[in-house]
Amino acid sequence: MAASAARGARAYENLRPIPNDRIEIRDDPGKGRGVFACAPLAAGALIEMAPVIIVPAAQCALLDKTILHDYYFRWDGAPDGEGTGAVALGLVALCNHSRRPRARVRRNYARETLDLVALTPIAAGDEVTIDYNCALWFEAED
Repeated sequence: MAASAARGARAYENLRPIPNDRIEIRDDPGKGRGVFACAPLAAGALIEMAPVIIVPAAQCALLDKTILHDYYFRWDGAPDGEGTGAVALGLVALCNHSRRPRARVRRNYARETLDLVALTPIAAGDEVTIDYNCALWFEAED
């Protein structure tokens, strides 16, 4: 009984929001909402650990018919292929695409998080962008 309670407590810890004063949501006149650095971020810095809800592969086809299609990530399998999905419960889902991204998303299977990691130094005020690693449904600006 005690072991089961301890496992439950650990699982709950993974779902609690992680305070993050390094990034914020702002509007960009050309792109709409995006994620921007509030403070300088070094290359390699862990910007965010976003807990996820894992979506079974069979249900991803249903998500594809909703507005969430543009905001969920592939959890396993090929980016454009079959596999489970992950709905991020963090700001990583609002990062805009760039062919020259400033950050990348790393799947953390052990913690069930999507970790946003800086690829280059990011200055305060700069947008935190990622490469969507899939066929784009829009014309990329950069």
